[in-house]
Amino acid sequence: MNATNFDTFALLLLLLMGVILPLVGIWDFHRLLRWVEEGRTDARTKTYKWIFVMEWGLVLIVGGWWLWAGRGLAPLGLVPTAAGWQWLAIGLGIAATGFVIWQMFSVMGNSEELDKARQQMGSLSGLAPQTDHEGRLFVLVSITAGVCEEIMYRGVLMAALTPLVGLWPAVALSSAIFGLGHAYQGLAGIGKTALIGVVMALLTVFSGSLFVAIVLHAVVDITSGRIMAAALRESPAPSPPAVPAAG
Repeated sequence: MNATNFDTFALLLLLLMGVILPLVGIWDFHRLLRWVEEGRTDARTKTYKWIFVMEWGLVLIVGGWWLWAGRGLAPLGLVPTAAGWQWLAIGLGIAATGFVIWQMFSVMGNSEELDKARQQMGSLSGLAPQTDHEGRLFVLVSITAGVCEEIMYRGVLMAALTPLVGLWPAVALSSAIFGLGHAYQGLAGIGKTALIGVVMALLTVFSGSLFVAIVLHAVVDITSGRIMAAALRESPAPSPPAVPAAG
C-alpha cells in the first residue's frame, strides 16, 4: 500500500471513529431513552441487537478493507505473541480481570455499594438489563464490544496512526477517540473511558497482542451490566402516599 492510499485510509478512519460513531452513539442512546420513556418493552433488546449488528458490521467492513490492502493481521495484534517481558503484561491483564470480577461480587453483596452504584448510574440506567433475556443479550453485547472495539481502536486505529504520528502519540490519540466514542455518557464518561482506553492500549503494546485487552474489556462490560442490573433490582420501593389525619 503506498503512502497516499494509507493516508486516505487513516483520514477516513479518523472521520468515522472520531466524528461519525460518537454522533451515532448519542443518537442511539437518546432513542433508547425515548423508547424507555414511552414504555416499550423491547427498547433494550432492540438496542442491544443494533449494537451487535453495527459493531460486527464495522469490523467486517474496516477489517476487510485493511486485509484487502495487504496489511495483514500481525499489525492489528491478532497474531499471538508471548515472550520475555510480554508475559508480565499478560499477567497484569489477568490480575486486572480477576480484580474486576472480585469487585463485582463485592459490590453485589453490599447494599450500600449498590446504592452508590444506583446513584451514579443516572441516565445509563436505561441501558441496564432488567430481565433474564436482556441479561443474556447484554453478555453477548459485552463480548461483542470486547472483540470489536479492541480490533477497531487498539487494532486498526492504532496501526493506522502509528506510522503517521509515532507509537505513543497513537496510544494517546486512539484513547481520546475511544473516549469520544462514548460521548453519550457525557464529559465525565468521555474522560473515564479515555483513561480505560489508555490502559487497554498499554496492555496491547506491552503484551504484543490484542487478546488480553479483549478479555479484560469484555469482562469489564459484563460485570458493569450485572452491577447495574443488581442495583436496579435493589432499588427501594417508593414510599406510600401520606394519609391525611382524620379530624
